[in-house]
Amino acid sequence: MKLAQGILFSFFITTNIFAAGIDANDIVKKADLRRGLGNVSHSFNVTITNQDNKKEVYHVAFKDVNASLTEQTEPERARGRKILMKDYDIWLYTTNIKKPLRISLEQKLTGEVANGDIARTNYSEDYDATLISTEKRGNAEFYKLDLKAKNKKVTYGRIEYWVSKKDSIPMEATFFALSGKPLKSAQFMDFKPVQGMSRTTKMVIRDYLQKDKMSTMVFSDHKPEKFDESLFNKDRLEF
Repeated sequence: MKLAQGILFSFFITTNIFAAGIDANDIVKKADLRRGLGNVSHSFNVTITNQDNKKEVYHVAFKDVNASLTEQTEPERARGRKILMKDYDIWLYTTNIKKPLRISLEQKLTGEVANGDIARTNYSEDYDATLISTEKRGNAEFYKLDLKAKNKKVTYGRIEYWVSKKDSIPMEATFFALSGKPLKSAQFMDFKPVQGMSRTTKMVIRDYLQKDKMSTMVFSDHKPEKFDESLFNKDRLEF
């Protein structure tokens, strides 16, 4: 009995020391830099292909974590469609509506991709992270993190997130609705040198229950770029 109590006490001491020495939110910040350029003004392209081979292409002007403008460039019939994100407010503009339409981050953009998967991608801004455990897969170790939404305006209510212990590379995630229902899973793939750092260039998103429903996002042409504030004015989206 005393031996069992001693082992249990030792476990809690070890766990507390382990948790105290690691900042879960810092892990998420570092992983954010592996998925994009961070809070730096830049532009990039996103090509989305769904399971039916339907392809859509978007150009993103990213001013900072609170301001971005996404414009669809392909297919031709949808060219000029725009999504403006300012803080947690998001608007849709198309050439056949007179005024921008208020939408939400969690609404689907296409296939399994939500508006927020393109417009608002820095998890460290929107979620509080807790370290759940470390897991070994093959020869690599990963942090398993629980990310809880800071407010109800974000894309997902909660995220389970696996990040490489060695180099902060994100591996996979499971996304949950505010209700707690699991929605979809994602894998981060094809890490390549982008602006001086190895970053993911592909994200594969699958429906949580119907695994055959999937969308592949390919990121390309990241370029540091400055933008005029007028670009992020919802009353000027038609220009």
